[in-house]
Amino acid sequence: MHQINVLIFGPSSFLITLNELKSFLKFNYFTEKSNTDYDVILFHEDFLTDKKAKDLIFKSESLKIYASCKNNILENFDAKLQLPASIKEINELVEN
Repeated sequence: MHQINVLIFGPSSFLITLNELKSFLKFNYFTEKSNTDYDVILFHEDFLTDKKAKDLIFKSESLKIYASCKNNILENFDAKLQLPASIKEINELVEN
């Protein structure tokens, strides 16, 4: 079975939280932009202020998951992760 690779962008608090949950997540994830072998990009809304990251996200053909506390709807992404989220919600969204 293919393990899903997820590139994650976000503020340090978002990355620290996901790192603490790492043993419960059903996918591989990394935060290095240099790694090009990813199936999904999971990014926090705050990271859209970084122009280079925003360009990478919008140009990528990978699935894009937008993580936000707000109820806004963005059409350019494949899915939205409503924060706060449970481990089950995170795993299901990435796997589906």
